Amino acid sequence: MIKFIKWFGIIVATLILIIIVIIASILISHDRYGYYASGGSLSENQAAYDVLFYTLNLEPDFEAQAIAGDIIIKLKVVGDKISKIELDLINNFNVSEIIIGMDKLSFIHKDDKLIVKLNSTIEKDSIVELNIKYSGQPVEAIVPPWVGGFNWSKDEDGNEWIGVSCQGEGSKIWFPCKDHPSDKPDSAAINITVKEDYYCASNGILKSVTTPREGYKTFHWFTGYPISNYNININIGKYEIIQKNYITQNQDTMPMMFYVLPQSINGAEKHLDMAIDMLYTYRDYYGEYPFTLEKFAIVETDYLGMEHQTINAYGNKYKYDTLAGKPYDWLMLHEMGHEWWGNKVTAKDWADFWIHEGICTYGEALFQLSKAGEDAYHKYMKKIKGRVQNTKPIVPQKNATSHEVYSSDVYMKGASLMHTLRYVMGDELFFSTLKQFANDSSYTYKNLVTTSDFIELVNRNSGKDLSNLIDLYLHTTILPQILIDSVAQNKYHVSIHNIDFKLPMNVETSDSSYRTKLGPMPKEIYSQFTPEIDKKGWYLKTTIKTHSAKQAGD
Repeated sequence: MIKFIKWFGIIVATLILIIIVIIASILISHDRYGYYASGGSLSENQAAYDVLFYTLNLEPDFEAQAIAGDIIIKLKVVGDKISKIELDLINNFNVSEIIIGMDKLSFIHKDDKLIVKLNSTIEKDSIVELNIKYSGQPVEAIVPPWVGGFNWSKDEDGNEWIGVSCQGEGSKIWFPCKDHPSDKPDSAAINITVKEDYYCASNGILKSVTTPREGYKTFHWFTGYPISNYNININIGKYEIIQKNYITQNQDTMPMMFYVLPQSINGAEKHLDMAIDMLYTYRDYYGEYPFTLEKFAIVETDYLGMEHQTINAYGNKYKYDTLAGKPYDWLMLHEMGHEWWGNKVTAKDWADFWIHEGICTYGEALFQLSKAGEDAYHKYMKKIKGRVQNTKPIVPQKNATSHEVYSSDVYMKGASLMHTLRYVMGDELFFSTLKQFANDSSYTYKNLVTTSDFIELVNRNSGKDLSNLIDLYLHTTILPQILIDSVAQNKYHVSIHNIDFKLPMNVETSDSSYRTKLGPMPKEIYSQFTPEIDKKGWYLKTTIKTHSAKQAGD
């Protein structure tokens, strides 16, 4: 039996290794192993201008797995002056023409960069519009949305089904852009031409549908909100539309949409009702849904999900969990949370990606709190903390790329930080600070944020310097190590010996439960049993118990 278990373990380990090698080989063979990273250091030329508006005019070709059309990029010079414009566009595409007004411009397209040479220098505060005609094959999604690109799929009836996901890669994999998180255009227009029996869902509001030629129609979408380029999105399929209404805090009506394939129509209304309830729940913690002038929508996709602004990708196929005796969809809940954390409050550097994913993941625990109470909240946070890998700091160097920062810890350890801050700050102060971060215009829409902004807000509101605690979670892999030393009968010295500052902790003894501050200097505690420190688990921590009491006769 022992020999069988041994060989079974060897076989399982070998199969896992083979799977890992196959996946790695696929990624490498497609030039996708971290190849199309977004962000990083911003070049001097790209720092000299700010994108104000994108207008995409594209037609996908399913058979060729290609797209063709043009993009108009409206930008403002913010540096002294520029003589060229540096854009990002992968080499898969052929750029045929670039014009400003009536002037054709020369350009160089190599190394996934599109360098446009201007006919004359453009001065500071000038606004120009580039019109770029291009065509080609965007990269295909390998493991979407994590290794993204275009999905050229077919639904169960063999109909075309197209989607795109590109958070890690940036939108340079399908249109020319300034591919950096620090640049968030004020708005965008997305005009997509498809076969007449198909529907294209996208961001914002559908302004009109026109007929460019027989057998085709063009969907004209517009979003008037600032939008990160990776959030600009299209989904094409034989969608049916389920619509309900959401009532805002001001008693206005906003449309709630579900673009769903016919094969999934059963259950769609129930799913949309669930989404409305989730919005109301999140509203209690974060304030009003950020895009009420347009819509909240879900679109069925051939991959798990993604938080595209006002058009959340959903591919979880109604695989519901249960909370307080009622079904809920964890995937929809998570992506919805990104409408606040990521789409409204947006990090200007991928180094601060935890603001998107960590606070959004913490929102799942708040949903548990709202629907099932404190015990459910703590149970959920225990699960999240159990998934923390803690192999590297979740905020690395500044000017990081999307691939340098992405790990499960931006979700789990980021959420754990928020959980700890709830305890340290107290509910009233913590929740008001969370809502302020989501609603103060200094931190929202076009005004991008950093970790320093978050720390400054927490310190200002709490009246304390919590920088050391927050830095511990974000910039190190150090966990507070609780040392409980039995120094005599019923007498203990308790300290956090591996940090140089104090933290508030709950202490449970045989006589009482109280909150005190623990740090590197031992604190004397009396108890008939070993005291329990932070019994509820507000902190990520480790505990060491020692026994240095002198024995009788020593």
